Amino acid sequence: MTSTTTQGRSQRPAAPAAAGLLALTAGALAAGCGAGDGDTTTGKRLTLATQVAPDAASVEPFTNALGWTVTLSKAHLSIGALHYFEGAPVTALRAPPARAPSLLEQLARWAVPEAHAHPGHYQAGEARGLMAEPTSVDLLQGTTALAEADAVSGVVRSARFTFGAPPAGPFAAALDGHVAAVEGRAEKGDLARVFRARAPAADVASDATGEPAVEGCVFEEVFLDGPGVVTLVVKPAVWLDQVDFEEVAEGEGGAPADLEPESQALRGFTRGLKKGTAYALSFAPGSPEELEDKDR
Repeated sequence: MTSTTTQGRSQRPAAPAAAGLLALTAGALAAGCGAGDGDTTTGKRLTLATQVAPDAASVEPFTNALGWTVTLSKAHLSIGALHYFEGAPVTALRAPPARAPSLLEQLARWAVPEAHAHPGHYQAGEARGLMAEPTSVDLLQGTTALAEADAVSGVVRSARFTFGAPPAGPFAAALDGHVAAVEGRAEKGDLARVFRARAPAADVASDATGEPAVEGCVFEEVFLDGPGVVTLVVKPAVWLDQVDFEEVAEGEGGAPADLEPESQALRGFTRGLKKGTAYALSFAPGSPEELEDKDR
């Protein structure tokens, strides 16, 4: 992760999510996981720092799949709860084969069609952690501290990213009821568009649950067994990868033009917001300050 300016460290959340957090830890402990006896299997209660950052590719100008070079000036995101699970992420279910299939294998697949993985096939497995306090961030301002997460020790492989609805935190007013909003300039040949793309919670509802969430995101596989930092990396370049800006109006006086409702451009943006590849999580032992020092 590329270290950027830290916006500030939030304090441990107060009680609003206490019931959910207690259910998480109590469920794991009741399963006979050995917390409290120094066991290093599963079930030991943990507290994890949490932070969010943009990927380096989105901070710099990037070119999307349709050939538009995009430079962002704002990237506001409303963040809700982050859930960590033992189950494999959706992308693992879609992993390509290590080799080309043989003719016999191709015939077998033709005879018995293969079921393609989609979010409805995602099996979260055991819950391992929960960061429950909603907030909002401008990703382009750098790494931002989120609330601490309550967790239990054990293997983590995937996560659920939840959009905060309605928005809360320092950028709630700027989001104006939306869960994500980006502004910037897109260029392709002689064409240039100054744009603003925004999405309400209804547009990012999960196909599997109906909630404004992305299921089965990658959490770099790790065995949680002590304190450390969970980093959520968000990739606005994925949000805009399938957006064709040609149909976006030319703003007056350099003001950004909104992607119109029901337009192909806005649909491309909302599809990008729902992609699991736009959100990646990882864990590292140590404090946020120690990790920041390592990245310098």
